[in-house]
Amino acid sequence: MNGDQRIRVVKRGERACAGAPAAAEKAPTERELKRVVAGWVSEHRQRSEELRRGLASMFGLEPRPQTF
Repeated sequence: MNGDQRIRVVKRGERACAGAPAAAEKAPTERELKRVVAGWVSEHRQRSEELRRGLASMFGLEPRPQTF
């Protein structure tokens, strides 16, 4: 192989806008950030609750009510 051949790595998010400049992307608004973070928190609580219930049933323990 010749050393003058170049390989360009395209990441997943880059495929759709490979020709668009990076400056064209705008920063997310505060409302969008709050919505995304709230979704992450909700998913974390749901997974934690599922894990707690699964372990409790696996070991035959009574699940305690969870308060937030």
